[in-house]
Parts: sequence; structure tokens; C-alpha cells
Amino acid sequence: MALTAFLAPVVSTPAHAAPPSNLESVRSFHKRAEQGGTFHVVFFGGSLTFGANASDPTTTSYRGLMMDYLLKKYPRANITFHDAAIGGSGSNLGIYRLDRDVLRHKPDLVFLDFTVNDGEDKDLPVLACYERIVRKVIGSGSALVPAMFCFKYHMENLDSPLPPGHEVHLKLLQHYNLPVANVIQGMKGVIKSGKATREEIWSIGKDGAHPGDLGYKYFFEFVKETYEGAIKDDAVVQTLPEKAMYEEIYPVVTRQVLVEGALPEGWKREGTRRTSMWFDGLSSRWMTDVAAASIVDGKAPAPLEVKFRGSSVGLFGERDGISLSFHAYIDGKQVLTPGNPKRKIEPSPIWTVNSAAMSVAKAGQGNLFSWIVLAKDLPDGEHTLRIEPITTGEGIDPKAQLRIESVCSAGK
Repeated sequence: MALTAFLAPVVSTPAHAAPPSNLESVRSFHKRAEQGGTFHVVFFGGSLTFGANASDPTTTSYRGLMMDYLLKKYPRANITFHDAAIGGSGSNLGIYRLDRDVLRHKPDLVFLDFTVNDGEDKDLPVLACYERIVRKVIGSGSALVPAMFCFKYHMENLDSPLPPGHEVHLKLLQHYNLPVANVIQGMKGVIKSGKATREEIWSIGKDGAHPGDLGYKYFFEFVKETYEGAIKDDAVVQTLPEKAMYEEIYPVVTRQVLVEGALPEGWKREGTRRTSMWFDGLSSRWMTDVAAASIVDGKAPAPLEVKFRGSSVGLFGERDGISLSFHAYIDGKQVLTPGNPKRKIEPSPIWTVNSAAMSVAKAGQGNLFSWIVLAKDLPDGEHTLRIEPITTGEGIDPKAQLRIESVCSAGK
């Protein structure tokens, strides 16, 4: 019999609160930092913000170089830096991480990524997530510098216009009068001028997403150029219009941590794993304890039922090479995976969360965080989510688990 987890949800404050009377900006942050004092700077984004493929992500990535630049520029300031970047994640996870991983530090300055990971085709749910982050960061009193990065394939046609995803983000950011580091356009100029080739910039193996140290040096130069321009330009003062540019379909964001409620039979509280395939994928950095469903003495764990409110819902947790798959139901109706028409992948009732494609299919191997969007276009309101771990079938390891930290929902 399924047991419902009665949870104490962590609810984020609305993003459409009244604009503050005194907004921070890069220029005002600069003036304060020159005088000295204590400051917090957060880097929020994906793997390009973390510095994947850099020889040392803490020093030779764009982030590392920017930290060094700020420390030298403001010798009288005591600056604490916070890395809030998870590779392979976008705004639709960022809205649930914003309070915990960014705003709790009370940042004075935030560098924002996510444009490339949000994808090229922008629909309202994606834009609503990104704009919510922008509005909440500005509303918190932090100066904001968004960066629009690029992958190797963006450099195939150096005379092409901005990709649709970059273009729509640029217009959105201009709506808030923000200084935008247009790195994608800058990198085209680097290659066209002959300063470096695509192969020299994206030089690590067959990885066409993450550059090596030379590429990150150029990334940094364009972000620094944007930052310095915002210092000098009186007109670059970020604003917070009372009305969002796009419809605010996610003004209320809730992250329900499962271990804060009762768990069904076969599920128990466990600590997150302390190793991972890469550092920004280390689950213990991004979440509390998880609810782990296991096969005990050959008996399958009971289904998990959780009530949530909103029009979008996802699962945040962790995985390894043998993680259990599951079936999902919302209000009694089975939820299928989205599939991928371009890759000829059909929708499926089986949600697979293991990392076997990147690691050995073995317990304790391939540890990573897991983020799955189950639905993003539900009728806004109260719903019931049912998760049924799949424990029978070929190739299922008796040591396998399904590990979920939270049910994340957003709506009005």
C-alpha cells in the first residue's frame, strides 16, 4: 500500500514583489568595493561557469580568472566567492536552487549563466524560469552580470546571427537594463581575426562544449570587458519593472524535501554520497539527505505519493550506474518520458535515471546528481504524484536504489 509523504515544503518568495527603492548595480558595487568592506560574489550557472575542462577550475576557468581579477581590483575589500554552478543544468532547476545556493549568501554581485543550457528553442516555461531568476536576484539587492556563453558548434558560421535562444535572452536582459557579456559574439570575433582557431579553443579531446584554458581566458576577457564597461557607463543601472516581460507562470516555487515527512515501506533516509564523477555533480553540495528506495529481502519498496501544487513538477536527487528506474503517475494518469523526435526516441512509461551511459553499471560507480522534469504544462492547482520504483525485469541489480531528495513544483 502506498503511503503519502506529508511534507513541510520550502516555499520560495514570489518573484513579482514590489521593486525595491534602491537597486544595486555594477557601478555602485564597484564604488563600495573600492572603499573596502565585506562582500559576497556568487557564480550561478552550468559547467561553463564551473570550468569543466579547465586545467584547474578554481584558477584557470573564466570563474577562477574573474575571482583573481576582482581580488586584485579591490585590494581593500574582503570578498568571499561562492561556486553555485552545476554542469548540465539550466533555469528549470535553477529556480529551485536559487534561494539555497545563491540568495542565502546575501550576494552583492552575481554572475549568471544558463543561456546555452536552456537551449535554442525558447518556450514560455523556460523563459519564465530564467526571468524569475533575473527578477529575484535584482530584487535581492545584488548587482547582476549575465553571460551568454557558447559551444564549439556555435562557431561553424561566424557571420550568422545570434541563435534564437541567445537572442531572446538578450532582449529579456535588455528589458532590465543589465550589462550582458555577449561571449558568443566575442568568440566569433576571436576566430575571425585569426587570434585562435576553433580547435585551439575547444582543444580537449572530442568535447565540443567545454573549452580548454585558452578558451576560458577569452571567456573571461569578454566578461571582464562587460564588467568594466558597466563601471564606466552611468546609463547601465539595472532596473526591476513592476511587470515581468513574460507571463509569470511560476511566481510560487516549492521544494519539498522528502525526508522531512513520513516515508513508505522500503524507503529510508540516507546521506548523500561523497564521491561523484565530477566535482560540480557532487550531490552533497546541492541537497540534504535523500529518500532511498531499496529492494529488501527480495521485496520491492512501496510506491511513494506526494501532493504538490503548481503546473510544473520535477524530481531532484542522485544516481549511480545501477539506479532503479520508475513509473510516474500524476492524478492517476501515467506520465511518459518526452522522447526525442530528432533522435527517433519514442516516449516511454519507463523513467531511467542511472548513469550507466557514462560509467560502469556497478553500485557506487558513476555517482551524480539527478534532475528530471516530469511535467511542465499541468492545469495549475493541486495534484498527486505517485512514483513506483521498477524492481523486476532483466538486468536489475539487487543493490540498486532510487534516491530522491525533493519534489520540486512551481505555479501560481
